[in-house]
Amino acid sequence: LLYILSLKLLIPIIFVSGLQVNQNPLVLILQRGEPLKVVCSITGTNNPNLYWYRWTPTDGFKLMFSSFSVGMVDPASVGDFSSNRSGLLQIVLESKSVTDVGSVVWFCAASPHSMTDYNECCTKTLRDENCFSSSFEGYCLI
Repeated sequence: LLYILSLKLLIPIIFVSGLQVNQNPLVLILQRGEPLKVVCSITGTNNPNLYWYRWTPTDGFKLMFSSFSVGMVDPASVGDFSSNRSGLLQIVLESKSVTDVGSVVWFCAASPHSMTDYNECCTKTLRDENCFSSSFEGYCLI
């Protein structure tokens, strides 16, 4: 079976006070057992909070990883996936060997410190999905 990992990016880019989220690569199609590495880079702010969200048809949206400073990601790993933050403006999602089967959508999101007070967000996803309009935990995914 094929493991389809969609790394969804919003086009056009959502700007919040100049904040921009960039993911590389944009879309991956992997077979079970293949490795995964996705880099999420941020511009337009100095020291953002960084997040990885996961969407599946059965579970919906779920916050998987949070990072509020360099070297700190909570949790460091979940199942086959891990995340690390070696710099102020970058967070990485990795798996040595994906085992999930089916379609999974990963969202990289960022917010400047205290941004949740204003209920603003910056995340990226392709517009080919209509089911992702949502607002939760002070962050919105469009």
